[in-house]
Amino acid sequence: MKEGGERPTAFKMVSCVGTETVEFSKPLALMGKVETYLADVIDTMRATLNDIAAKSVSASKTNDRNTWLKMDPAQITLLVNVIIWVETVENHLAMIKQNPNAMKKCLDD
Repeated sequence: MKEGGERPTAFKMVSCVGTETVEFSKPLALMGKVETYLADVIDTMRATLNDIAAKSVSASKTNDRNTWLKMDPAQITLLVNVIIWVETVENHLAMIKQNPNAMKKCLDD
């Protein structure tokens, strides 16, 4: 960077193997000391992944499964898939008093 030039801005994160790129929810100007802006990068990465996960939960309810599985970064899809699985199992466990076969139905669903 040249003296008097603009500070760089971070727009995305790229996986270490280079197969996935995730755009930040909002661009991040890298201002101040490196220790400060690296902490800001981590906060932005977390906030972005949180935003994507929230959208993915909604998208899982409105899209067919094959489409939804390919929409988001792999780790977000895995996370949301586990969230959905836990919700499903908990709901079926709660039904066991009314239906002793609730867990079998959970497997069939």
